[in-house]
Amino acid sequence: MSNTNQANKRKSMSKKVRFEVFKRDSFICQYCGQSAPDVVLHVDHINPVSKGGGNDIMNLVTSCQACNSGKSDRLLTDSAAIDKQKAQLDELNEKRQQLEMMIEWRETLKDFDGGAAQRIATYFEGQCDCDITINESGLKNIQKWMKKFSYAEILEAIDCAVDVYIKSYTMDEASNAFSKVPRICATRKKEKETGVNERHLYYIRGILKNRFSYCNDRAAIEILREADSLGIDEQDLKDIAIESRNWTEWQMTMHQAMEE
Repeated sequence: MSNTNQANKRKSMSKKVRFEVFKRDSFICQYCGQSAPDVVLHVDHINPVSKGGGNDIMNLVTSCQACNSGKSDRLLTDSAAIDKQKAQLDELNEKRQQLEMMIEWRETLKDFDGGAAQRIATYFEGQCDCDITINESGLKNIQKWMKKFSYAEILEAIDCAVDVYIKSYTMDEASNAFSKVPRICATRKKEKETGVNERHLYYIRGILKNRFSYCNDRAAIEILREADSLGIDEQDLKDIAIESRNWTEWQMTMHQAMEE
């Protein structure tokens, strides 16, 4: 057998390929429009095997038995099937372009996250008014915050942390304030969700933590909540926190104020 005859020899087509072609063409003959089970369907070659066409799915088309027999090995002249193939190629190309745009967009978001984290770090450094620099570990922490809280929420929390926890503008105070930012964000977010605003109470507790060598965080906020529910003025609560010399004295003064 010659090389030409071997090349033109029809290769067997798998059931899987035939089924994929039928599904793509909705089990409809692409020449006459008849569909199964009214007619027996075949898989036809757009470019005949005798002219070098292969079993590539893009060279295959659904044809009924009558149309397939009448076509013989002539090249497809009806443009309907060709137009269908072109439409599919155009759709695939559009999907490819959209995928490329999505990948580019995601990369842009990554760059934005990195830049935003650095801007937040710079803002914190400026608010501290001391020689502190957020390192790589700090930037990673900020990026974690950004997954839970908005840009504005983080900046507001920084303002609060600096105001409450920094008094002498030392490195230790700045580091402590930085660590409090995500907690402040979470507290404020909870306030928005529940409609209960306890920001002033946490502010006063921050005064206690700054002034006393020992402060029971949970007990302090519970005492402040009770005092607030009794109608004790916010300024009075602040004055007691500022004037008390230690945790024990503050507790005693608060209990006296609530009894009165």
